[in-house]
Amino acid sequence: MKVTQDAIVDRQAVLHIDVDAEELEEHLARAYRRLVGRVAVPGFRKGKAPRPIFERQYGRERLVEEALESLVPASVTKAIETQGLEATSTPHVSVVEREPLPKLKATVPLKPVVELGDYQSLRFDDKPEPVTDDRVESVIGRVREGQATFEPVDRPLAMEDMAVLGTVDCKVRDRVVLAGKDTEYILKADSTYPAAGFAAQLEGMRANESKSFTLKLPDNFRDTAAAGKPGDFSVTVAGVKQKNLPALDDEFAKSLGEGVRTLGELRAKVRTELEKQASEAHRNLLEGKAMDALIDRTKFEIPPLMIEHEIEHLLVDQQEALARYRISFQDYMQSAGKTGEQLVNETRGSADRRVKRALVLQELVKAEGVSVTDEEVSAELERLRASARTPQETGSLETEATRDNVRSLLTRRKALERLADTVQQTTEQPSVAAEPVAPVNQG
Repeated sequence: MKVTQDAIVDRQAVLHIDVDAEELEEHLARAYRRLVGRVAVPGFRKGKAPRPIFERQYGRERLVEEALESLVPASVTKAIETQGLEATSTPHVSVVEREPLPKLKATVPLKPVVELGDYQSLRFDDKPEPVTDDRVESVIGRVREGQATFEPVDRPLAMEDMAVLGTVDCKVRDRVVLAGKDTEYILKADSTYPAAGFAAQLEGMRANESKSFTLKLPDNFRDTAAAGKPGDFSVTVAGVKQKNLPALDDEFAKSLGEGVRTLGELRAKVRTELEKQASEAHRNLLEGKAMDALIDRTKFEIPPLMIEHEIEHLLVDQQEALARYRISFQDYMQSAGKTGEQLVNETRGSADRRVKRALVLQELVKAEGVSVTDEEVSAELERLRASARTPQETGSLETEATRDNVRSLLTRRKALERLADTVQQTTEQPSVAAEPVAPVNQG
């Protein structure tokens, strides 16, 4: 085998590989042994036809194509080793010639060059969102709403009442698109179900009254053919129920359980939970801003093929997500009015950021000397086992590969936490403003 190499450009090496006759024959022989047992040759049992007769029957071209399936990866791997290259992902290979001897062209993505930017001087003075009394009362108010009861009353319907609808139906051009009986409906001024203004039309109606009216159906109406069109509604009110909220007192607090005995304890517990949520949200935001700022300060030399591979992964993930909703990728593109090329171009930015984020985290792990103990890995695996929903999920956690993946995940997570600790502004640290950055894609 003869291998020549072009000058390295953009961290990619282009190899020109001339396969010799001996190597080709080795793979042709393997291809013949694979094919002769699978296809029929007149006059011979499967697997017994001599190679010359097989070639006359099916042609040398078929044998060569079969041989290339094993010859190409083997030759490229050998060529990479011969040139002493360190490939970082799958090479892009094309067959330049097939006869008389194969000639290949392989573009090999090499290990990226990453010069980690200065992160020690990065500072952010963001603070968690303060928890106000209004937020605490809002949470408790929602809990009260969940504990509300409804009692029949003899008066017209008002907002926040429950209407018991004996019948309700809606037609679009005489086609029924909504129908129900004995339906309970709570009147909310801002409700858009089943259409904006529906609650307002019910307001003021009494038990045993009927009414017809027309409203525009929502654009996301479940009957897509009727979405956005005028709907002719007919309703009959069978009863009116008034909402009764529990008294906001110690008894209410006790009724919720949660280990609280008084309304004051309930408020304190809600405030603590909201502060915890605010702290976690602030931490996530800080980690994202710090990573984004560090990416912008880091110098990269990344082989283009590495980005292309990441684009492929993102698009495959998108296809699988759509498939879970039984939506084909082709249908999605048609509904979005986009071509495959447009989707690739739209995905490129996210792919570039994801690759850079992964590379920066790798360098950060080295710079900070981050390591993870076996005990930490075992604890994380135990947590994952506890949340596993099927025996298959549990079984997948027992492999060495999964253990390695968890170790890698924990290592990167710890490195990101170290970065957040470094950039967090404190009164003891001098403030050095970071350049404005866009929110990081955490993908």
